[in-house]
Amino acid sequence: MVTMTTMNDRAEPEFSLTRARVERLLAMLDVKRANGGLNADEAKAHEVATLRLFGAGASPKKFARLEAQQVDGVLRGQYRFAGAGQTGRMTSRGAQIQNLARDVLGEEGAAEAPLVDAIADGCDYAGLAAASPVEVPVARKLALLVRPALIAAPGKVFVWGDWSAIEARITPWLAASPDAERVLDVFRANDRDPSRPDIYTVAAADVLHRDPNAVTKPERGIGKVSTLALGFGGSVGALQRMALSYRIHLDDAEARRIVDAWREANPWAREFWGVHRDGESFGLWGAAMSAWELPGQITTAGRLAFVYRDDYLRGALFMALPSGRLLTYPRPRWREIDVLDKDGNPTGEKRHELSFRRAHGRAKLWHGTLAENATQAVAADILRQTVTRIETNPALAWMPIRMTTHDEIVAEVDEARAEEAKAILRREMLTVPDWATGLPLQSEEQVHAWYTKSKAALSGGKP
Repeated sequence: MVTMTTMNDRAEPEFSLTRARVERLLAMLDVKRANGGLNADEAKAHEVATLRLFGAGASPKKFARLEAQQVDGVLRGQYRFAGAGQTGRMTSRGAQIQNLARDVLGEEGAAEAPLVDAIADGCDYAGLAAASPVEVPVARKLALLVRPALIAAPGKVFVWGDWSAIEARITPWLAASPDAERVLDVFRANDRDPSRPDIYTVAAADVLHRDPNAVTKPERGIGKVSTLALGFGGSVGALQRMALSYRIHLDDAEARRIVDAWREANPWAREFWGVHRDGESFGLWGAAMSAWELPGQITTAGRLAFVYRDDYLRGALFMALPSGRLLTYPRPRWREIDVLDKDGNPTGEKRHELSFRRAHGRAKLWHGTLAENATQAVAADILRQTVTRIETNPALAWMPIRMTTHDEIVAEVDEARAEEAKAILRREMLTVPDWATGLPLQSEEQVHAWYTKSKAALSGGKP
């Protein structure tokens, strides 16, 4: 029988039911189910863990928010402009449209449309519980139906575009080194010919030491989580957390091996993150620390620049983006902080950490912060410029933008003009700003009557 005690978590109680531990258990059981199946006790453990993880989730409450905040069936005021103060990205408010679950119901979302129809026909709780897939708790089903609850007006459809792996493209582009350019060449080759290995397949081949053409779909998942988790300096913990979000279980030894292999295959990343110690200074960290030590002097790392002004906000470090926009890190200070365990409790040890003033507290500042902030801020600049270009073009007034996420733009158009809108949206999303020369962009456009990630619906299911 698989129990909570089978996992190697030294700092947690023997029978802990913390979210992180339950996620790891589910990932382990999912792997076993895909490779031979579960016995009766393991299946029951999977059911209990699923109920624990999703039974008290906040996503179903979004339906109440949708109902409370709609006016004549339309949601308004769901965004805060530059709500993410550090990067300038928009954030969500109210129903949290930017934070909807990305999973789907059933194989490739095949169960989504029937369940939407069942709810529209007035099914009760028992009907939801009995609906396929029956092993998914009702709370989880509702969480996965918030997205398709957003529908276009009668006679209209949503047309949306999704930038492909935009952050994984921006980070090496910002590094601006020969090794980073080779990563961008992987994107360019796959953009020209989708039959060529994509970046996740190449990453899997690198960490598994095999031919990209021999990488399987599950192995590609390893490449995906490696690319997404490790580009900002993350290590074993970051990789394991990202893997859990894709229901992939990695023990400490395997995660360590993948981190080391990814970094060895991507020397550009470590060069971009940089260091500043013992007379050695390069990359983001070297440029930022040099700027702090020499107020008023501009330093650079890749396509980014830094300057420290001691006469602004009682001292502030600025990072200049390729667009010209500045990110601000007020009052950087070294401080001694407690080392915490996995549960957030002090271990009794101390370490020195650089931090900066944020809101009413302080936030850690390290090369990972700088890399992540720069990448997300550049993505925000591209999104903002694309939205502005579409919304201010009188000729495109017939395709108003209704929603955005960090990498998606959603327009609403007459059903008869859907294909035209799809082509225009793709053109606009692939338009590279003047300041981003050399950045390869790719997008995928979709059309549907409701907002969905269901491949079954998008590939010809019910419109």
